[in-house]
Amino acid sequence: MGRFHYLLGLLLLFICSCLWIASSLGKQPSNILITHGSCVCNEDNVTVASDVGDIPSNQLEVPIKDMKPISEPNIPSYLPITNSYGHHTQPSIPLKLWQKAGSMKINDARQKDIHSWLDVNPRLRHEILTDESAEEYVRENFADYPDVLDLYLSLPVPILKADLLRQLILYADGGIWSDLDVTCHRPINTWIPEQYKNRTNVVVGLEFDGFQFSSWTIMTKPKTSHIVAIIEYVVDKLKASAAQHSVTTAELNMTMISDVVDVTGPQAMTVALLQNLQKEMGVPFGRANITDIKEPTLFQDMLVLPNAAFASRQAGFPEDRGPYLVEHHYAGSWKNANGGETQS
Repeated sequence: MGRFHYLLGLLLLFICSCLWIASSLGKQPSNILITHGSCVCNEDNVTVASDVGDIPSNQLEVPIKDMKPISEPNIPSYLPITNSYGHHTQPSIPLKLWQKAGSMKINDARQKDIHSWLDVNPRLRHEILTDESAEEYVRENFADYPDVLDLYLSLPVPILKADLLRQLILYADGGIWSDLDVTCHRPINTWIPEQYKNRTNVVVGLEFDGFQFSSWTIMTKPKTSHIVAIIEYVVDKLKASAAQHSVTTAELNMTMISDVVDVTGPQAMTVALLQNLQKEMGVPFGRANITDIKEPTLFQDMLVLPNAAFASRQAGFPEDRGPYLVEHHYAGSWKNANGGETQS
């Protein structure tokens, strides 16, 4: 009997020990779910700050195989640059000339103009787009902005398409755009006065009238808010023209355009640039600020050249407004019922 009591006592002691161990384990904290946090680190200290708040103790732990990786942010649209000023670290405007050939190709007079650029600027890179390569260029560079891409591809009028193309190129790549009927007289690296070279993102010249920017030659750094403003202005004008006649942009023709100059040309460019400068500078700004200036003038990050620079021929070759940089010959191949050259 004594042995029986001894064994019974051992059994009771074993059961009590098991119950005590189980009770102690039940009081331990539950497993912690690892969540995305921000890491503040230096060589001696690493801390993790959770950005999700306290996690309920009854929340189930997610198996590793079911956890989804943190998604990368969507690639931003090409166009929303809010302000050129302070945006650019690129020290200079790309030394590349962009031009486009019409459907009738390039005649001898235009070949001479093209060679003037290369003769005066031996280091100049040069690309001439055709109708087909221009469309491919826009597809490659504006795939993330389908509204602009689709509108460009839909336009049936050559001059409207060419006007929009120059702005798309200047936005995506920057450099110098010049129409084929322009002769270059001075090296491009002399166009910006020394004191403005590190502060200039866009260079425009006045037309012969002294209060409108010329569109036949313009140079910029890529991705400036000023070119964005022009693109948005032109797109809005084209859509408004189509809506006014109850057609799509693919159905527009020259009779539906009030004035090419106002819708996609130099007038549209001038209005968009002045509006954008006023918005960014935060002060009243308009034609009075640019009219008949006689020397290169920097407005924030946009350099405005007097009309001798890009329009000397039409302005009578003025002698008190700086050097003659380029000469526009006004070939005017777009001024026909089709808005541009057509195959004969």
